[in-house]
Amino acid sequence: MNIYKCYEILGLAPGASVEEIKQAYRGLVLKHHPDKCPTEESESRFRQISDAYQALRIQNIKVQKITQKFDDIYPEEAVSSYEQAQTLATKHQYEQAIVFYDKALERLPRYANAWLKKGDASYHLKKHEEALYCYGKVLQINPDSADAWNLQGICLSDLGKYEEALESFDEATVLDPSHAPAWNFKGVCFFTLGRLEMALDCFDKATKLNPEFAVAWYNKGGVLAKIGKKKEAEKCYEKSKSLRQ
Repeated sequence: MNIYKCYEILGLAPGASVEEIKQAYRGLVLKHHPDKCPTEESESRFRQISDAYQALRIQNIKVQKITQKFDDIYPEEAVSSYEQAQTLATKHQYEQAIVFYDKALERLPRYANAWLKKGDASYHLKKHEEALYCYGKVLQINPDSADAWNLQGICLSDLGKYEEALESFDEATVLDPSHAPAWNFKGVCFFTLGRLEMALDCFDKATKLNPEFAVAWYNKGGVLAKIGKKKEAEKCYEKSKSLRQ
């Protein structure tokens, strides 16, 4: 796709900043997302907007690589602390892991992945507010992190803030429509709020994206059972059980 055409599709002038491109994209996809406006015209417009954004995003990544400076390289000490934190986290030693994530972040306060993993460790310790702070830091650094939006949504859901959680899952699935876990958790939120058709649609997407997703199959069965489709529900439960064996 012609780069100038991409700017035109997003309603921007050539040379718009990265932040302007992101804001325009997010505004347009939320407006034209097929889930909110299920028409062929909307789906076509949605694909066009997504393709234009991806083309501009790739162009910006190339420019960033060319202009990257040596001071962007991670200091060895920070990398070592991060690796120690990761080792501790895999052993479920989350308190100790956080100490080393903090050491890495002292040297690299914009190390998004360290914030993300620190958020995970805090979440495992049931420190939800601390986890939300970490995910918020990731999104300040990289608003396009579908994983951070998803994890923020899970955290908000655990706190019973379902509408806020749905907003996060919306962002995650807009940024990465193939993010099966986000679709699954979005479905759980809808189910909890009693919006069963929307929940079923989300679980359908999750299982189509990842046919081996046992939890999503089980959740889909739960919705089908709730709306009286017992035979279809049993098939989903059986599928989930076979995947867990």
